[in-house]
Amino acid sequence: MLTGFGKRQQQLLELLLENKAGMTMENLARALDVSKSAVHQHLTALERDGYVAHKAFMKTGGRPSQVYALTDRGMHLFPKQYAWFSELLLRQLIEQLGSAEMEKLLYRLGQETAAVLRERLRGKSRAERIREAVQIMQEFGYQAQVVESEAGLPEISAKNCVYHDLAETHPEVCALDMGLLDGLLEETVVQRECMVRDGMACRFCLAARQVSEKAKTTPSVYKHKT
Repeated sequence: MLTGFGKRQQQLLELLLENKAGMTMENLARALDVSKSAVHQHLTALERDGYVAHKAFMKTGGRPSQVYALTDRGMHLFPKQYAWFSELLLRQLIEQLGSAEMEKLLYRLGQETAAVLRERLRGKSRAERIREAVQIMQEFGYQAQVVESEAGLPEISAKNCVYHDLAETHPEVCALDMGLLDGLLEETVVQRECMVRDGMACRFCLAARQVSEKAKTTPSVYKHKT
């Protein structure tokens, strides 16, 4: 069941899911047994919020009729089993590679992701780079912000983990965040607090020195396991 939508809007969205090529307003009104004006009102609201878009006109024997279809955002309203698939994949990889190698792999994946995004930080001051890294985390779904540590150093604090359930079962996943932040900021980043380890947030402290050659190849997630 879709939350945040009225009964008619849910039915309309479900019809468009079943008919991915799109449906005319007339077909929708007939299927829902409501007036065209009622369908138009719902479509206007859904189109405004980016869940539905009109497509090319369909020839119906008379005058052409406009077709409405789900957008990518509309498709994402419906449940998907990403967590189940990710859990299955991680479990198999850890069994084959071992925990330590899996951490290294996820760390490298985080760095590769950072390499694609690093241009956004180029030419910025240190404070600006940290803010941009937080912005990137927010785009990934983190409730992240810049805070100051007790030592006066800048920290990144995330109040949520976008893969918390996975990380509870497979803490190796945290290496992905470390690789991402190390790669974006090109500094030594240390995870001081982790929600998977009973923390109130995930807190990443930025040291003053630049990343050494050793730090570039050693996942920073190891630093908080001492």
